[in-house]
Amino acid sequence: MNNPVLTFENISKLYDLRLLYKNVSFCLYPGQTVLITGKNGSGKSTLLKMVTELTKPSQGKITCTPDKKEIGYLGHQTFIYPHLSAYENLRFWAKAFQKDCSEQEITAVLKKVFLEKFSHDQAGIFSRGMAQRLNIARIILQNPQLLLLDEPGTGLDKESQELFYAVIREFQAQKACILWVSHNPQKDLSYATHTLHIEKQQMALTAAQGERE
Repeated sequence: MNNPVLTFENISKLYDLRLLYKNVSFCLYPGQTVLITGKNGSGKSTLLKMVTELTKPSQGKITCTPDKKEIGYLGHQTFIYPHLSAYENLRFWAKAFQKDCSEQEITAVLKKVFLEKFSHDQAGIFSRGMAQRLNIARIILQNPQLLLLDEPGTGLDKESQELFYAVIREFQAQKACILWVSHNPQKDLSYATHTLHIEKQQMALTAAQGERE
C-alpha cells in the first residue's frame, strides 16, 4: 500500500470552549476522494484549517507528507488579486508555487477555464463564476498532491460547476488525495471514494456507496 498522504494521530480539538473531536485517528492515501459530512458546527471546516496549519489541534499530531507548495486549497472565497489581470494572477501564483511556467503554459490554463479572451482584464471586474474559474485555474497550475475543498461550488453558475467537476475527475485520475467539505453532499457523494462523518466528537472513515472505479 502507498504511504499515507495525511495522518491524524489521537487528535482532539477544543473550539470556543466546545469539544469538536476527541482522540481521533485516521489516515488518507493517494487516490482517495473523501467527502466530510456532519451537522453544521461539527467541525468540518476546522478540520481543513488544521491541515493547513491555520489552527492547531488541542491534542495529538497531524502528519502531512506533501510539502506546503503541494497542498492546494479551493474554497468559496477566491484567492485572486483584483487589481491584477487574470494572467498576472496566475503568473504570481506560479512563482509562489515555485513553478517556472511560460506565457504559453499560463495562457493554456486560462483557455482551459474559458478565460483566455479575458486574460488581460482586471480580475476585480469578474463575475462570481469567472472569479472562481480563475481560482480553479490556480489549482490546475499548482497541480497539488493534496487538494482541500471547502464548499467551492457555492454560488457557481452551471458552466463553472461543470468545469469544477471535470477538474476533480482529472485530479482523481492523477491519484491526488482530495478532502472535501461540500454544500451539496447528495450530488458530490457520487465523486467520492470515501466519507468521513463527524458525529459526537468522533469521526468514521468509510468507503462511499457506489465508489467510483
